Amino acid sequence: MPHSLMRRIEARGIAVQTTWGMTELSPLGTSAAPDDPLRDPSLSGRPAIGIDLMLTDADGQPLPEQRDVEGHLHVRGPTVVERYFGETEPATRDGWFDTGDLARIDAAGNLVITGRAKDLIKSGGEWINPQEIESIVGGLPEVALAAVVGQPHPKWGERPVLVVEMSEGAELSDEALLAPLRDRVASWWIPDEVVRMARLPLAGTGKIDKLRLRAILLDGESGGGATNARDNKRVNG
Repeated sequence: MPHSLMRRIEARGIAVQTTWGMTELSPLGTSAAPDDPLRDPSLSGRPAIGIDLMLTDADGQPLPEQRDVEGHLHVRGPTVVERYFGETEPATRDGWFDTGDLARIDAAGNLVITGRAKDLIKSGGEWINPQEIESIVGGLPEVALAAVVGQPHPKWGERPVLVVEMSEGAELSDEALLAPLRDRVASWWIPDEVVRMARLPLAGTGKIDKLRLRAILLDGESGGGATNARDNKRVNG
């Protein structure tokens, strides 16, 4: 959870307990203690009883180190799905289910979800993790929502585009939006373009609908119905 979102929720007197799970886990995977005064909104807590976590490379091979490194998250346990309804093939490999998430596990065993494997952007042969950029920009109080998506590029294959929904009445220049990234991520991670939208598209879960967002951006570039959403676009550099 972005720090800015937790601050807004708890400013209304609502205590936030961060957890992570999915339907295939029935559904709880990890949980953080709600009364920990030092809790970090980026931490999803420690595994539920019976749940094991494993980090792998992109081919599903376990990483030699399982702490403080980023990898593809796999889980196993008695509540983890064995196969999907109507399917004969197992949903797991050697008992491990591939969640599709990228994650780290800290020294205390807390899970940190760092992104979705399918959302990674490959630019010039290098991987860019949108969630890291979104977390930094989304932490600005002037930003209500932030999303980073890849857009086709003739030289680099893909380049990141930052899309923001500003808080009511807030204004920031493109440079002010990108400035917090400059000493925290690699230079090639800096988005080439900033797009402002009055409302970012949301899925039924309340999360940003990146499939629809990509379609809107591509439609806008081709002169379609999304042009109005990109009226305030500025290209950097």
